[in-house]
Amino acid sequence: MKRTSIALAAGAVIAAVAFAAAALAAAAPEAAASSFERENTEWRAWRRERLTSETGWVSLIGLHWLREGDNLLGSAPEARLALPVDRAPATLGVLRLIAGEVTLIPEPGSGLTADGESATASILLGTDADEETTQLGFGSLDMYVIERGERLGLRVRDAEAKLRKEFPGLDYFRADPAYRVEARFAPNPPGSTVKVVDVLGMVGDIPSPGRVEFELLGSTYSLTALDDTGDGRLFLIVGDRTNGYDTYGAGRYLYAAAPVDGTTVVDFNRLYNPPCAFTAFSTCPLPPKENKLPLRIEAGEKKFDLEAHP
Repeated sequence: MKRTSIALAAGAVIAAVAFAAAALAAAAPEAAASSFERENTEWRAWRRERLTSETGWVSLIGLHWLREGDNLLGSAPEARLALPVDRAPATLGVLRLIAGEVTLIPEPGSGLTADGESATASILLGTDADEETTQLGFGSLDMYVIERGERLGLRVRDAEAKLRKEFPGLDYFRADPAYRVEARFAPNPPGSTVKVVDVLGMVGDIPSPGRVEFELLGSTYSLTALDDTGDGRLFLIVGDRTNGYDTYGAGRYLYAAAPVDGTTVVDFNRLYNPPCAFTAFSTCPLPPKENKLPLRIEAGEKKFDLEAHP
């Protein structure tokens, strides 16, 4: 009798363990799916927060190209670096461009700041191509000099920009694990660059650490990776057959983590619109020819209707 009880007890334990194991096995995919959805939700929230911050792309209200010599900064009708009349006085100062260098000559008592300090004397401005970019400020305006090829321009942001204050949100395809793939990294020789055209038609040489090769929806593809941060991440400018229809016509952007042991993960659910989708005052690089993939990537951010939100 005791042997029978022991056998029955042992059987019950085995059955319980088997049931628990089956339950855990069934729960594992659900947990993975839940984690995938949560991570995508968090990323989308981060994306919106960054885009709509005071220095985000939807705060951009102007891009003015400098000419050699003096460029008046202010809201005066004759100002080459024109600012909104409800945001700035007629004259804040002059940006003097001489032989590729820009000097700020502030208007006395204007209230203009440079890197948070009152601008009371002439200073040489650092551009976005320098180690330190000089930030000019006045009220809700934030301004800095950008360098694009041989051209220099003043980019203007406004924390009170209409689009920033009334931003309607972003639209996405449904997050799909099938668009999250492991990719093999094929490195380029050190110092390699590729020529990339931007929306202004200017061509720049951008560092290219290599290519990522992967399988997606049953076929093999590869993308040229760029380095625009210097932190090891791979910057991918991607074109596909949704462009101009469901997604922004000039392609979308994506970052992949720095490769480890020759591999990285490319998550197309995190494709996002370039700044040019939200403003006419940006200078977005376009996908290299080899990065225009012959398929529809129904993942990531959909197009933004800029005309509906002038």
